This record gives sequence, C-alpha cells and structure tokens, in this order.
Amino acid sequence: MSNNKESIYNCPHCGEKSFNPLTKAMAGGLNSKGKVCKACGRRCCNGQVSTIINAVVYVIALVGVILAYLFIDNNMLAFTLMIGSIIAAFLISRIFDAFFMPMTKVIRNDIRS
Repeated sequence: MSNNKESIYNCPHCGEKSFNPLTKAMAGGLNSKGKVCKACGRRCCNGQVSTIINAVVYVIALVGVILAYLFIDNNMLAFTLMIGSIIAAFLISRIFDAFFMPMTKVIRNDIRS
C-alpha cells in the first residue's frame, strides 16, 4: 500500500506519493485547510517549519515596504519596490513549501480530516 521510500510529497496519513511540487506549494501552512490527498481523501499541509519560514519572509517584506515608503523619494520606484517585495515574499515562501520539508497532518479543529 505505501511506498518504502520516504519523500516530501508523501501523504502523512497513508504514505502514498500523491502530491507534486505545485500541489505541495499550494497546500499552505498549519493555519490553512491544506490539500486533500488523492489516495486517502484526508487533508495534509506543510508543517511548522514552513509556517515559521513564511512568517520570517513576510516580516522581511514588510520591513522592505516600510523602508521603501520612508526613504525613497521617487514614487514610481517606491511603489515598484513595495509590490516587488510582496511578490518576492510570496514566491520565496511557495518555492520553500514546494521543495523543502515533508507534509504533515492538518491540526485545525474546524476541518474534518
């Protein structure tokens, strides 16, 4: 039933490799609903390390937005840097989710897994 070889794309419930990098990237962290496993139908998400990394990346992006707002006089350049830092934070967090750390079980109480 389950594969012997461990992979970051394996479902933590059934052990089947039912996720790919795109679905794993969009599974979200511990505060999300996660993605449904195709094999067993239970929900999985990225773990605690993913949540911490995402928080750190978004705090760095927030600091970049604030610094661009305060210290850059050219409005077009400032807005471009603000939007760029937010987009970069989103992409960096999704790339980290897609290629690092295994999936975990959803721990939200309002979701039936």
